[in-house]
Amino acid sequence: MFWKPENIDANAIALIDDSSGRQLTYRELDNFCSLLTDRITSDEKKLAFLFCDNSIDCIIAYLSILRSGNTVLPVSSRMDDTLKVVLLKIYRPEIVLSIDEISYLLEGYEQEEYDGKLMLFKRKQSDDNLPLHKDLAVLLSTSGTTGSPKLVRLSYKNISSNAESIAEYLAITGTEKPITNLPMSYSFGLSVINSHLLKGAKIVCSNKSMVMRDFWNTFNLNGCTSFSGVPYNYQMLQRLKFDGMNLPTLKTMTQAGGRLSEEFIKYFYEASLKKNIRFFVMYGQTEATARISYVPVDKLGEKIGSIGVPIAGGAIRIFNGDCEITSPHTAGELVYYGSNVMMGYAESRSDLSKGDELSGVLCTGDLAYKDEDGYFYITGRLKRFIKLFGLRVNLDEAEKLIENEFGIAAACYGSDDMLKILIQSAPAVLSETVKRKIIDTYKIHHSVVSVGCINTIPVTQSGKKDYKLIQSMELR
Repeated sequence: MFWKPENIDANAIALIDDSSGRQLTYRELDNFCSLLTDRITSDEKKLAFLFCDNSIDCIIAYLSILRSGNTVLPVSSRMDDTLKVVLLKIYRPEIVLSIDEISYLLEGYEQEEYDGKLMLFKRKQSDDNLPLHKDLAVLLSTSGTTGSPKLVRLSYKNISSNAESIAEYLAITGTEKPITNLPMSYSFGLSVINSHLLKGAKIVCSNKSMVMRDFWNTFNLNGCTSFSGVPYNYQMLQRLKFDGMNLPTLKTMTQAGGRLSEEFIKYFYEASLKKNIRFFVMYGQTEATARISYVPVDKLGEKIGSIGVPIAGGAIRIFNGDCEITSPHTAGELVYYGSNVMMGYAESRSDLSKGDELSGVLCTGDLAYKDEDGYFYITGRLKRFIKLFGLRVNLDEAEKLIENEFGIAAACYGSDDMLKILIQSAPAVLSETVKRKIIDTYKIHHSVVSVGCINTIPVTQSGKKDYKLIQSMELR
C-alpha cells in the first residue's frame, strides 16, 4: 500500500475533523485501521463498497480496506439511492461500509457490530463470482457523480506511483496541511489524500462548501496550507474576490479536473504572485489514477493555457492514427505512458477478474500539440465535434474562444444541424455579441447558432461541466 506508517513520525497529527476538532496521530490512525482490517480480512479477496464523505472515519475505512487486501469502490454518500442500487446489483460487493443509514437498500446483507461511526454490512451468502484480480486495489467511477456503472480499475502500483509523483512535483512534506474540499470518491480528491498521507502531512477533513464563509474560517483556524480545486471551484473563488481574501497560511493552490480558461488562470497567477502562493495548473484523468502533467510554478507566466510537462516517471506523445507527430504546433491525440495508467475498465462484476489490459499506455481521447519547449496544450476532444454544412467544429475550441474573449463560462454542444451555446450570468445583449463572434470566426450561417443565458452552468459533483444535463435543457 502507498501509506507506510513505519516511514512516518507516529506522533505527528494525521487527521483533523474540522467540526469536532477531533485529531488522530499517525499511530492512532494505524491502530484504528488495524481494528477494522481485522474485521474484513479473509482468505479470499473481496469487493467493498464505501459510501463516504470527507470524514476521518471514511478515510480510516478506505485505508483499512486497502490494508486488508480487498478492493474498494469509494462512492459519494450523497449519490441518489436509485444509482446506489444500480451499482450494488451490478457489482454485488461482499462488504458495504457506509457513513449514512443504508440498510433499506441492502437486500441480502446483515449488519455487524462495529465500534466506528460507519455501519458495516456483509453479504449473507457469497455469490459464485470469478475471483478478483490480485492487483486490483481501487475502483473509481468514470463520471463525476459516480453514477456510471463503468468503472476504472486501479492497481496498488497505480495508486502508489501516482501518489509518489504528485508528492514529488508539489514538494509535499510533513509540514503541509491540506483541506478536503473535493470529495474522496473523486480521483482528484482521493489523490490529495493519498499523496499527503504518503509524506506524513496533516489533513483537515471537511464537508463544508467552499462558497460559505465558514469554510474559509475553518481554513484559517486550522492554518491550512493548500487548496485544490476544479474549474468550477476557481470560478466561485474568483466571485468571492480571492485577491482580497486574507489567507495567511495558504502556500499552494492546485487546479485540475478540466480546462480553466486563460482569463481565470491569469487572474489566479497574478493573485498568487502578490500573495506569494504557488499556483499549479495540472492535467489528468481518472484513467491515469489522477495526474498526467503539470506546469512548473516558475513557468506558468509564460505558459498560460498549457497543461505543462509529464509528471515524474511519465511520458507524453502525440499521434495522428499510428503515426507519431514530433513537430511542434501540430495537433493529434495525446497518448500518455506511465505506471499510473489504469488496468482497464469494468462494466460488470466479471471484469474485476481481468488483469492489466493497457500495459501503461493510455490513449486519452484529447487532441493536443506541443510547443518548441516541450510543453503540451489541449485543443479539444476527439469526440467533441459537430459538422455544420460540412464544416467540422471543435466544441471545446469554441468554448475556449468564448471564455477567453469574453471572460465568462460557456458550454458548447449540439448536433450536425445546430451549434448550441450556453453562457453563464451574462446580460442578454452579450448573447448576441457571442453569437456574432462565433458566426464570424467559423463563417457559418446565423440560423445554425443558438445562444442562451443561465445563472450557473450545471456541473457534476467533481466540478466538470455536466453536458448530459446541459443537453437536456431548453435554451432561453
